[in-house]
Parts: sequence; structure tokens; C-alpha cells
Amino acid sequence: MQRSLTWIVPLVAVLALAASATGLFLPGGDGPYKFTTLRGQEVEMFGRGLYRYDTLLVGAALRGTDAVTLLIGLPLLVLTYMKSRHGSTNAPLALLGVLFYFLYKGASLTFSAAFNPLFLVYTALFSASLFAVIISMTAFDLESLAKRVQPGFPHRGAAVFLFIAGIGTLLIWLSEIFVPLLAGTAPEIMGPYTTLFTHGFDSAVITPAAVIAGVCLVRRKPLGYLLTIPILILCTLIGAVVIGQSVAQTLVGLVFPPQIYIGMIGSWIVMGGFAIGLTASSFRNLEPPSGDRVRS
Repeated sequence: MQRSLTWIVPLVAVLALAASATGLFLPGGDGPYKFTTLRGQEVEMFGRGLYRYDTLLVGAALRGTDAVTLLIGLPLLVLTYMKSRHGSTNAPLALLGVLFYFLYKGASLTFSAAFNPLFLVYTALFSASLFAVIISMTAFDLESLAKRVQPGFPHRGAAVFLFIAGIGTLLIWLSEIFVPLLAGTAPEIMGPYTTLFTHGFDSAVITPAAVIAGVCLVRRKPLGYLLTIPILILCTLIGAVVIGQSVAQTLVGLVFPPQIYIGMIGSWIVMGGFAIGLTASSFRNLEPPSGDRVRS
């Protein structure tokens, strides 16, 4: 484990704890209210706590994400960090996957949440997570990692999953923005925001990363093994986040059409379930390095 990670990862944990706990528990605000955007669209604002200047849809989603981060994300970060420090051979890959999640969360809060008093905390979380991911990835010996792969590794299944997850995400987001772009209008989901960060970030980063990982996996390239397991862990956590967001949105009275629950929310949950199984299968088929006596 790189020495610099011994302080960067705890920093990520502290920043994420501060951001999530404040977002979930900070009181204040008069509750939802109507707001007319610069484009003349009337939207309902969240009006409570840290996310009072976000829409009801986004504010509730952010609180759902905070709950998942506190209950699942942070415990996984601490667990994989401690196991990495104690010499587990598989924990660094798991840690990288969890760091992918915190990088995604930090970037989302920095660039998409309405400006609030924790903006610098979000920026610091994004920065710390980004460099933790970079340092962690450069620490791996790809050839040694590839030699640990056993014949039962789910090459085909994981590759198919990555292609579906990456391209499917792109198609879902395009379905929301393609027609408004052709019509010269803004997507209805944009509300008072100036742009759609999640749509852009997923399309520019997540989709290419998943496709590249899938191609490398099919070709048995070492980079494929380094990317696949962390992306699977990210998809697992995103599946949990979608559940948390849906619960939080239901609690504030938001009800979506059946096709949204089935097509969008349901697909993410199903993908998260598949990601759990593929992650477990991948780890089962990674043997410890030769001569390593430390349990994985």
C-alpha cells in the first residue's frame, strides 16, 4: 500500500462523513416552495437543510445518497483500507472500487449540487478522492495482477455486463436530452440548474471506462482486470444509492410513472445485483501472489 494513501484515504473518509452527516441531519428551512427558473419553468424546491436551494427531486436524492454513504460507503471504505494496511492481497482492488464511488460522489456534489456552505468540503472530497484513485491505480503491477487470474474468472459475463452498463447508461441519458437538443429547448429535468452534470459525466467518463474495461477483459489485457472489479464495485454502490434516493424521494411525496420505476430505477437495482455476483466471482478467482501467506 502506497504510504501517501495512509493519510489520503482517512482524509476522504473524514470529508465524506462531514458532507453526508451535514446533508442528512442539518435542520432549517421552511420546506418546499415553488420557483420559476430563468427559462420560465416552474419547479418545486426542496427548501430544507443543506439542500434547501436544490429542487425537491435533487434535494431528496442527495439526502438518500448521504444515507447510503453513511451506512454502506464509509464502512466499506474503512474496512477495505484496514485490510489493505494489514496485507490483504485483494483488499487494494476493493479499496480502489470504493474510492471510485467517493470520487463520483465528490464530483457530483462539487459540480451539480446548489452552492451551499459545504462547497469547499465537496471540492476537497473531490480532490482527495481523485488523487487517491490515481495513486492507487499507479501502485498496481498489472502483469502480476494478470498472473493471479484463475480460469474461472468471469471474463465473458463481466464483459457483457460492462458493455450493457456503459452503453445502457449512455442511451438512458440520451433519451432525456436528445429531443430537447433538437428542439432547441432545455430538458425538463434540468430545473433551475445551468447544465446536467450527471448526464455529461456518465457519458464522458463512466461509459468509456466501462467499454474499455470490457474490451480489455475480452482480450485478456491486464488493464481489464484492474478496471473491471472496481467498476463492478462502483455499480454495486450505485445500485444501493438508487434505492436510497428512491426511498428518500418517496418520503417527500414524489411519485413517478410506472415506466420510471421499471425502466430506470429498476434497471439500476438489477445491475447492482448482477454486479454483486460478478464481484464475488471475480475475487474468488484471484489467487494470492506466489509465496504470499497473508489471507485475502
